[in-house]
Amino acid sequence: MNRSRGISGFVATLILVMISLSLSYVVYQGVSRLAPPREDIFSNRVLDLGGSPELLLLQVNASSTSSPLAFEADDASSRAGVLYFNGTGYGTTQQLCLPGAATFFSVHTASSGTIGAEGDGRVWIDGYLTSSLEVQPGWHEVIFSGSSSCAVTEPDGSTISFPDDRVSTFPLAGSIPSISFTIYVPTDGLRHSLVLVFDGGFDTIA
Repeated sequence: MNRSRGISGFVATLILVMISLSLSYVVYQGVSRLAPPREDIFSNRVLDLGGSPELLLLQVNASSTSSPLAFEADDASSRAGVLYFNGTGYGTTQQLCLPGAATFFSVHTASSGTIGAEGDGRVWIDGYLTSSLEVQPGWHEVIFSGSSSCAVTEPDGSTISFPDDRVSTFPLAGSIPSISFTIYVPTDGLRHSLVLVFDGGFDTIA
């Protein structure tokens, strides 16, 4: 009889332990679902540089080191391809230049030297209206406006095409990851939705 009581007590204790573990798991799961992901805080500075097409200079500072995942302009996203502005709205393409539109993207240089961007329209490199620019290693933004043909040349003399590991559809001048980002966006002076998506959150600029 004493043995039966001992077994019953052991079984009851085991059941209580299992219930406690189950409750602990449920509480842990609830806390995990409620815990928010890391979110950065962003501060923005927007400058209208004028020109034709009109260019916006976006300077973004993040509260911690971040990596950009996408740039979204109206309904167009850099995830889908090279961004362009055709005078009225934004879209994406699978080539570096388009007649009747301004494409904007970034290229990576592994060494310092001269980066070249040749087209039969207007060309900007890191915000400068020029077809060549002395640069440091990192990402550099290129804008081709109204070009039916174009070519980008690295400091080592090699030519970049699309797709290429040295081409990013995210337009950016600077380094990745970073806490500050510089982006040049062709526009028409009207209000457009501009959103930067980062690994630590998103930043609505306009």
